[in-house]
Amino acid sequence: MFNGVVRGPGLFAILLALAVAVPASVRAETILREDFEDLSLEGKWEKLSGDTTEANFETRPEHVRSGKASYRITALEPEREAYQIHGYQYREADSWIRTWFLPGYDQVYVRWYAKFADDFRQGRQMHWSGLRGCRTDNPNSGFGRAGERPTGTDRFTTSVEPAFTEGHEPPGQMCFYSYWPEMKQSGDGKYWGNRFRADPPFFLERGRWYCFEMMVKLNEPGQRDGEQALWVDGRKIIHEKNFRWRDSEILKLNLWKFGLYIHYSEQDCTYWVDDLVISTDYVGPED
Repeated sequence: MFNGVVRGPGLFAILLALAVAVPASVRAETILREDFEDLSLEGKWEKLSGDTTEANFETRPEHVRSGKASYRITALEPEREAYQIHGYQYREADSWIRTWFLPGYDQVYVRWYAKFADDFRQGRQMHWSGLRGCRTDNPNSGFGRAGERPTGTDRFTTSVEPAFTEGHEPPGQMCFYSYWPEMKQSGDGKYWGNRFRADPPFFLERGRWYCFEMMVKLNEPGQRDGEQALWVDGRKIIHEKNFRWRDSEILKLNLWKFGLYIHYSEQDCTYWVDDLVISTDYVGPED
């Protein structure tokens, strides 16, 4: 039996070998695990409003993926008439819950299950769910300024969403919708989110559960080595690289939102979510 004390390079080699021997999935940090079974958002989630018709816990078995509860999010058809902004007609509907993990991380994986209602129909455009990068000294920096390009020190956002596609039933084709300092300018002179679509195209169906997982890796400040990726039911359908998400480490990934914003709403639109995991490593579908 060896009873001596290992010092110097020998100790470093042993510690390195032990670290390598432990799988990354074991070393990964679980930031949040949410199955909605406790029927409470308190201390974990913020909600757009207290209106339970917009969002609430779901216990009807046909809309629960596992256990006894999921969470329902509904964008209600507005009572107000349409109005015009920048030449487009709007009749907006919105609903969301969001969770913070401050000060934040440089790489985050988010795995969740979702199902769109059988009658889901979002019209020409919607925004769904995703990650935000806010300043660690001012988390509110991540909000507002739609149509403006991020500076590299104020914010970045990227969300997963099904895009309306002519000739296909809703919800539509899966894509990323992203704001970052090197995004392209839109035809109207604004900087609306840039889309990154799956190739080959991937279309969602209504009325069934999907396993989604997205990953965002931040760049070293000033470099173009950031990434984002999306898996559906364990299959990677989008992987984009060479992002300059930020120019300062003051920006971190620190907010996740389940949302549903519809530009021109003509009906109530609903989806359900269940079995969320936010982690620093790939999670994957449940068996």
